[in-house]
Amino acid sequence: MNAPLRADVCIVVEGCYPFVMGGVSSWLDWLLRTQPETRFSVVAITADDQPREAKYPLPDNVTEFRTLPLMPRPHRPRAGSPKIDGAAYGAALCAFWAQADPDAFDRLCALAQTPVARGLPAWPWHHAQPDHADFISSTPAWEALRTCTTGLAQEASFSDAFWAWRTLVGGLMSVLAAPLPEARIYHAISTGYAGLFAARAARETGARSVITEHGIYTNERRIDLVVADWLQDRVHRGFALGDPRREVRDLWKDMFDAFATIAYARADRITTLYGANQSFQRALGAQEDRLAVIPNGIQLEKFAGLHRIKDKPHPVVGLIGRVVPIKDIEACIRAAAVIRKAVPDVEVLIIGPTEEDPAYFASCQRRVAELQLEQTVRFTGRMNIFDILPSLDVMLLTSISEAQPLVLLEAGAARIPCVATDVGSCREIIEGPRGEDPPLGRGGFIAPPMDPEALGAAVIRLLSDEALRVSCGENLRARVEQGFTSEISSAAYAAMYRELAL
Repeated sequence: MNAPLRADVCIVVEGCYPFVMGGVSSWLDWLLRTQPETRFSVVAITADDQPREAKYPLPDNVTEFRTLPLMPRPHRPRAGSPKIDGAAYGAALCAFWAQADPDAFDRLCALAQTPVARGLPAWPWHHAQPDHADFISSTPAWEALRTCTTGLAQEASFSDAFWAWRTLVGGLMSVLAAPLPEARIYHAISTGYAGLFAARAARETGARSVITEHGIYTNERRIDLVVADWLQDRVHRGFALGDPRREVRDLWKDMFDAFATIAYARADRITTLYGANQSFQRALGAQEDRLAVIPNGIQLEKFAGLHRIKDKPHPVVGLIGRVVPIKDIEACIRAAAVIRKAVPDVEVLIIGPTEEDPAYFASCQRRVAELQLEQTVRFTGRMNIFDILPSLDVMLLTSISEAQPLVLLEAGAARIPCVATDVGSCREIIEGPRGEDPPLGRGGFIAPPMDPEALGAAVIRLLSDEALRVSCGENLRARVEQGFTSEISSAAYAAMYRELAL
């Protein structure tokens, strides 16, 4: 079998492409296909090494694809303990974890790549590449664990700290030990483990590295940690901002912050979808001269033959998104109850996959029943957006966290006004960026997150005024044409790749 061609760009992506439909996966599939002259390899970071079904066929310009499991299946332990200096390992982990120390990161990279001696008393010593178990399930690993838990989170329960250490350090060392595909540029589609892989690749190969963030990874992980019911707080700080006591949640947050700080420091370019995200990047050390904004883009030609359905029996409001907590589908359901009071025959469609979080889907179904909305709210499951957009009068987005939602741009391309929460770049898309020239007018309304009354009132305002609804739809279409087309976005990424390849 021939070896893979050296890639121009190695894409590093965590937890989505090509195994999860929609969102970042959809955007990444678009990026690969709009750069046909660029040879790509793809490293897909997964939680484990269980088989997964690819939901996207790889384009012809992808020359190599590999997965990188953060927690590979344990194998039979090797004979003999690895000769790793547990104290030095623990000290490097502590310095990296607590301070994002670049020297500590380099020491951990070297440890992951350096063969270690091992053996039995009756056998001669020999050297071999350390495996995953050596870093999390060996005598030196136990010494490093004790160093970290004592130094970083004394107040945390040991069992919680143990599992946090095992998960986070296991993932970290998997990323640092994984083989590197050859490439001129390593392009990570987040910070986190993907950004760390790109930083390590640039360090070891002398290649260039890029980070593109849709949402801010560290912020999204903080949200996950706040709502995590599998973490029990033992320290109650109240409102004391200077309390030095450390909890297990701090271990998780600090590790993700360290990943981002190192990734930003080693990146040649750091792009995001809209300017407000850059304040979070700067806070973790991103340098101003490396920051850039490249918005998402829509292929407008796909919407050319889309014609709105007229003479519908009732008005239709649609939310397109996964049924998961971050999309706050319960707020959509409660908003539907508000809308129905003013527009009794309204239909509210929740369009998207329901299998990702079965427990949350079940709670949403119960909420529909409690509010007696069975004749108003309908979960359609996954649908082709071109089959559903012609029937929508208003697009609704209730997320508590977003970056630059494609659904708002797709609605704009279809001339559908939107109501969205004030997260990410939603306000910029719907009301226009500051200094928009010429000003195009509003494309709908913005409401606070987790406020069903305000969301419902905004939808009612659009449904009750056809002239307003039409003008908002036209304004949103004009804004998409002016700044959010596929051609504009694709050309920006192509220019960045050319510049970094010089």
